[in-house]
Amino acid sequence: MVVIIDYYTKQEKVIINDRDELLKIYNKFKHDIWIGYNSRQYDVNIMKALILDMNPKEVNDKLILENKKGFEINRNFNNIEFYNYDTLLLNTSLKQLEGFMGENIKESSVPFNINRKLTESEIEETIRYCRHDVQQTIKVFEATKSDFDAHVGMIKEFKLPMGSFNKTKAQLSTEVLGAKRLHSLNDEMEYEFVKCIKLNKYKYIQDWFNDNRAYKVENDKGKLVKNQLKTNVMGLESVYGFGGMHSAIKKYQSDGFIVHSDVASFYPNVMINHGLLSRAVEEPEKYSNVLKQRLIYKRNNDERQAPYKIILNATFGICKDKYNKMYDPKRANEITINCQLLLTDLLEKIEMKFGEDVLLIQGNTDGIIVKLRDKTLFEEYKKVCNEWECRTGFTLEHDLIKRIVQKDVNNYIFEFENGKLERKGAYVKKLSKTNYDLPIVNKAIVEYFVNDIPVDKTINECEDLIEFQKISKIGSTYKYAMYGDKILNEKVLRTFATTKDLPGVFKVKDVVNKDGETTESIQKIADTPEKCFIYNGSVVGKKCPSYLDRQYYIDMAKERIKKFIGEYKEK
Repeated sequence: MVVIIDYYTKQEKVIINDRDELLKIYNKFKHDIWIGYNSRQYDVNIMKALILDMNPKEVNDKLILENKKGFEINRNFNNIEFYNYDTLLLNTSLKQLEGFMGENIKESSVPFNINRKLTESEIEETIRYCRHDVQQTIKVFEATKSDFDAHVGMIKEFKLPMGSFNKTKAQLSTEVLGAKRLHSLNDEMEYEFVKCIKLNKYKYIQDWFNDNRAYKVENDKGKLVKNQLKTNVMGLESVYGFGGMHSAIKKYQSDGFIVHSDVASFYPNVMINHGLLSRAVEEPEKYSNVLKQRLIYKRNNDERQAPYKIILNATFGICKDKYNKMYDPKRANEITINCQLLLTDLLEKIEMKFGEDVLLIQGNTDGIIVKLRDKTLFEEYKKVCNEWECRTGFTLEHDLIKRIVQKDVNNYIFEFENGKLERKGAYVKKLSKTNYDLPIVNKAIVEYFVNDIPVDKTINECEDLIEFQKISKIGSTYKYAMYGDKILNEKVLRTFATTKDLPGVFKVKDVVNKDGETTESIQKIADTPEKCFIYNGSVVGKKCPSYLDRQYYIDMAKERIKKFIGEYKEK
C-alpha cells in the first residue's frame, strides 16, 4: 500500500498491489520532491524496491532485521531518480508530533505481523490509518517549513545538483566546503592552544588540559575516557571538559544591573581567525566567505542568510561525526578547549578589575552573565572587554537583563531590557505546535516569574483541554503500556489528571536476572498522574471536563518553581 497526497492540489492517491499504477505516478512526479516522515532510511528504499520490481517484504526484513542500508541491499538504488525530503525531528515519532498538535493518535487495530491476507475491513482500516499519517506529515511539514526552505536555499544558493536534496544539512555543508576525508587520524589528543590566551590566576586550568589530566586511556580496552575539572572561578563552581565550560548559580533570582556578554559567532571565528577549521577542508577561504556573506545578508534582513547560518553552525558538530567527510576530532577538541579558556581569560580580567563589585551568574559555551554593583561601572566593564577583544580578535555583544530566574546552566528565563525573553530548559522553554507537552504548567511557571501572576489563576482560568495534555511515548525496549491492569494497543498516550477514581498508566518490559530468568518489570510512566483518563482522539477545540484535576497541575507547577528558587511565594 502506498498513500500519496499532492501538496498543492491536495489530491490523494491510494495504491494497493498495483505496481503499474505506482510506476505511472512515479514517472509523472519523479522530478518533484517527495516528502515523508522518517522516510530517508525506510520508505525511500521500499519505494525504490517496488520500482525495481523487488520483493518489498524481503527488503523490509533487510532494513529492519539486518539493519542494512539501501545501497547495501541493491546498488541500483543509487541510480533511481528520487528526491526525498525527510521532515524527521530528532528522537520524535510522528505519533508523538500528532499528539503534540492535538490530533488523533489512535493506533490501527490491524497487527503488522498477520500471517495471512488482510480482510476487506482490515484493508479499509489500514487505508484510513495510512491516510491519516500522510495528512499529519503535511501538518508537520508546514510547522517546520523554515527548515525545508533553508534546505532548498542551500541547493539554490550554492548551485548544488538536485541529487543533493537527499542529503542531510550536515552532508550538504560538507559538499559546499568541498571537504575530502582525512585518513590515519590518530592525533585527537594532541591539541594546541591559541597564542592570544593570557591566563595568570586560572593558568592551572590550561595546565590541566596541557598535561593530559583531561583524559585517560583504559589500557585493558584501549578506550579513551575524557575527564572533567570542577573548580572555583570568580567564586562559582565551574566545570571544564571536552564539552565546554559550564557554570551557574543554582536556584537564583535577581534583578539589578545584569549584563549578558555574548561572543559573536564564537566557534566560526575561532575556526577562521585561529586556523581551527577541519583539516578536511582544503580551501578554508570557502568557510570565511560563507561567514562574510551571511553577515551581509543578516544586516539587510535577507532570508538568504538561512543556508549560510546552517553551514556555520553545522561545521563544528560534523568535526565530531566519524561518518562525515569533515571528521577531525583534534580540531573539535581544540575549538571547545580554546573557547572555554578564552572565556576564562575574559573572566579573569573582569575579576582583576572589579573584584567583589561583580558577580558571575553564568558562564556557558559562548558567553557570560555578570551582575555589576551598579550601572556606573558599565563603561569601565566595556573597556575591559574591549581590551580582551583587541587581543583575541573576537567581538562581544552586550545585552542588559532586566530580570533573571535560573535553576542551573541549562534551565533559566532571562527578561531583557527590551522586553525580549530567552527561555531554556524543559520546564520553561518556548513551546511550539510540534513540542506541546504539559503546556499549562509551562505557561503557569513563565507567567509567575515574568508577570507575577499566581499559578492558581493561570491554571484555573484555562478552559482548553489541549493545554493540560501529557504526551508519553513507550520506547522500543518496552513490550506495551498498561492502563491499570489493561494492556493497551497504543505506544503513544495522551493523559490528563482526573478527580475520578481511575487508574494510572504503566509500561512493561522483560528483565533477565543474573540466573537467566525472565521477569516482567512494570514501571509508572514518568510525569503522569496517579489517577488519569486517556484521550487519544483529537483534542483540538475541546473544552475541559468538570472532572479534570486542576490541583494536580497547580501542585506540579509550584514544585517546579521550587526547583528554580527554592520556594513558592504567593504573588
